[in-house]
Amino acid sequence: MLGLIFDRLNDAGSFARVEIAESVQAISGRIGTAEDGQVFVVPWRERARPNRNAAGGHRQLIEVQFVTAMVSRQHDDPRGAERAARFDGLKAAIEDLLAGWHPDRTAGACALVGGETTGLGNGVSIYAQTWQTTRFLTGEPHG
Repeated sequence: MLGLIFDRLNDAGSFARVEIAESVQAISGRIGTAEDGQVFVVPWRERARPNRNAAGGHRQLIEVQFVTAMVSRQHDDPRGAERAARFDGLKAAIEDLLAGWHPDRTAGACALVGGETTGLGNGVSIYAQTWQTTRFLTGEPHG
């Protein structure tokens, strides 16, 4: 599913660069070379619901969360006001692309769970949004 989300954001051409990272911690190692306006897509958590098919077969709903982390880089902005304002445009572009979008025909619509910003020092801030969708675990081979 991360590949589909990556493609959706990357194909829009609205961001300096889009990358998949394995974790939020992995982003911190890349932040020194990340571009202003770059977006990272990160897996976050999955929560499985009980299998409701007691009469046979397997169809289990999985709630899938992922993070989109946006980078704002502005070195002559000691209070971070310009970096914070930059997030408005980045957030709007991501929200326009993801809110209500179904990553595939069986997935639930993407919905925003929340977001927060962190100043990382040296003129760099990151804004991370958590998103949620769903998928089904059926026991069938993945196509």
